[in-house]
Amino acid sequence: MSAPARGHGSELTAVTDRLVIEFADVMPRGVVEAEVAAADRELRGQVPTGAIPEMLHRLVAARLGENDLTPQP
Repeated sequence: MSAPARGHGSELTAVTDRLVIEFADVMPRGVVEAEVAAADRELRGQVPTGAIPEMLHRLVAARLGENDLTPQP
């Protein structure tokens, strides 16, 4: 595994923290962290570096939303 890009860790932490809050009632932090890490591996080199945080958030939120087993009103 290569070393993270400069600022990479803080980007992942910020995205993870926002998603943990967003999905607090339905997903444990460990699941969110794993999804963010997987999405990060998929997106690196595929989208411009400046777009990574937004794309990570959107991709992981969509994936977690698909796995949300709570009843919808």
